[in-house]
Amino acid sequence: MISTMNDLIHYDFRIDAWKPETLPMGKLAKYLAKLSVMFGDENHVHFLKVRKGSAIPEIAVEHEAAPKVTARLRLVGTFDAPPDLEKANLEINRMLREDNASATLRIKNGGIVLNFPGKKTPLAEEVIVHEQGDLDGIVIRVGGKDDSVPVWIEGEGKAIYKCQTNRDLARQLATFLFDKPVRVAGNGKWCRTPERKWELEQFDIKSFEALDDTPLEQLVNDLRAVEGNPWNEMDDPQAELRKLRGD
Repeated sequence: MISTMNDLIHYDFRIDAWKPETLPMGKLAKYLAKLSVMFGDENHVHFLKVRKGSAIPEIAVEHEAAPKVTARLRLVGTFDAPPDLEKANLEINRMLREDNASATLRIKNGGIVLNFPGKKTPLAEEVIVHEQGDLDGIVIRVGGKDDSVPVWIEGEGKAIYKCQTNRDLARQLATFLFDKPVRVAGNGKWCRTPERKWELEQFDIKSFEALDDTPLEQLVNDLRAVEGNPWNEMDDPQAELRKLRGD
């Protein structure tokens, strides 16, 4: 609970295309939802009001959470930014472009913390690339009545790759459903969006192989159990095995 106004650090999110009387409630809610992700501490960050002038949602951060919030906001646009922060930043800019607007986040009566160029962002041309490659992950869906059968692969970070293949390979892949990881190889169609993100539009699976999901420690112990092998003489056999596996 907020005790006094002195406990709060105030931020202004100024949107240049809207006024309080013209900003739709639904849009305000969407912007606030993305800002909540960016601030990252939902229990200690509060929406206060929309001030006059350009639409200026005023946000308050409790003093105890301020250092954490400040550190998180500084990560925007850096290689260290967590995926949810970067995604929220991109989505706010996309929403602003759709509204033909731009925005700034600043400390109230202070300096700018973040710029959201929105409509001012130079958009890259959409690029389509076709190339051979492979994808690693868990088969989470196989199904369809056509000769080209949809196959969904869940990759690292919960990414979902929507692929397709022939019935014979689909039948084989179905035996790995929600089981061991696989590596599928084939022809992919990749699209670079105006936000310069690469997205997989289509992937035709031509072959696959099962991946070994045996824990590294168990593999090392199994090797050490073989009489006369050199792994017993190594200082760090797990490191050597990682090199061989390409980890």
